[in-house]
Amino acid sequence: MMKPRPATGRLLFPLAALAVILADQLSKAMALAAWSGTVGPQARFGPFCALLVRNTGVAFGLGQSRPALIVVITLAGAVATLGAAGVGLRVRGRGAALGLGLIAGGATGNGADRMIRSPGPLRGAVIDWITLDARGPVFNLADVALLTGTLLTAALLLRRTSRAAERDVALPAPGAGAPDTSAPGTAPDPVALSLPPCAPRPDRRPDPPPPPSREPSPSARPRSAPSPSAPSRSAPSPSPGSAPAAPPPPPPAPGSPAPRGTPRSP
Repeated sequence: MMKPRPATGRLLFPLAALAVILADQLSKAMALAAWSGTVGPQARFGPFCALLVRNTGVAFGLGQSRPALIVVITLAGAVATLGAAGVGLRVRGRGAALGLGLIAGGATGNGADRMIRSPGPLRGAVIDWITLDARGPVFNLADVALLTGTLLTAALLLRRTSRAAERDVALPAPGAGAPDTSAPGTAPDPVALSLPPCAPRPDRRPDPPPPPSREPSPSARPRSAPSPSAPSRSAPSPSPGSAPAAPPPPPPAPGSPAPRGTPRSP
């Protein structure tokens, strides 16, 4: 079973506008019936005062001495109402739909008075019957809806603008990864901004150098003494084909006569 979908702006906008129109026209009809179409005595309802006034100006009784300006404002209000209706039927946000619905309903309620009431079309008097003070401005429910819808729509627009500005600040600007090494008050280097950021160095220590070898070098080795049996390097080697040299005579034995040609020792 599918869950019911929540109400969107396409439904909330016409409901808000229709509620404002019905409440405004019904309250005006009750005021006309109570005061018989003329300025009558005041009636107090808590902080409010009820005073029937036929307003030939704009909201809150302004501009009554300029009928031509009222005609222009009435036509502009009709165009604005159609624009609000076109936008309100497409929005999905509940706050925006409610604000535009209040504006469209209030403008339609006062516009109906301009068209159907005396002294004639586009110049008809708007019925006002609410006032906070007998000497203050007099207004109706359509004026209240217009003011409330305008304030609500303006607040939503400001909120959306501030959120968009926060998102723009949070996003990094192009080229922000490169550090700005320029001096204060000078333009950044475009070459430095175009370079990609340096990659982080790996967390690895360099390998230690190898230990020195304990084996002495050939130049530091001690020279060994030649063995007695090793032939001398200075002795010439016999050439091939020559007779071998005679071995030296053995030493004479003690007590034996010396050979001839050998000098005797004294």
